[in-house]
Amino acid sequence: MKKLYQFIFDYLRKKMPARNPRFPHMDAPLRILLIYESDVLERNDNIKSIRQDLLRRQMDVSMWGYVAKKEINTLILPQSRILGLNDYNLFGKLKEESVNDLQADHYDLLIDLTTRPLLPLRYMAMYADADFKVGMNLGEGIHDMLISLPDFTPEQGDEADIEASWLYNQIMQYLTTIKSND
Repeated sequence: MKKLYQFIFDYLRKKMPARNPRFPHMDAPLRILLIYESDVLERNDNIKSIRQDLLRRQMDVSMWGYVAKKEINTLILPQSRILGLNDYNLFGKLKEESVNDLQADHYDLLIDLTTRPLLPLRYMAMYADADFKVGMNLGEGIHDMLISLPDFTPEQGDEADIEASWLYNQIMQYLTTIKSND
């Protein structure tokens, strides 16, 4: 089944219109979309701290997460939403109403904090309306800038928290260091 889901995703990705990415100017206020894998309890303390950091930088931040369960307890808010299994169809594709909600807003920057190739999150990244998309190097051709993660050892703590925080820090380091010629 996973091969069929992957085949459908690859087919739809190839049908997407060509993108003309615009590198974000990090010294100006930006509209940012954070995409992440939610924890089962939907607390996401590490993601909330990342959001707070972006708010301190005078950014307008929206967050979309995914957790692999049917019933989502978190409220759907304008700035925060968690999708679950019910938001995807039989073939693993994001349902049309969720795609419409995702594309209703335009973002200057998409920061994808997922650290493993989860198809639901890859659909979110693919359908999001953002000028520039950055995330981990998963080889699917969705992002405009790719970051590779080092290997972590078990004694460093919870791997997902370390990787999401590390990935965010790397992304911000590159985005603030690189200056666009636009």
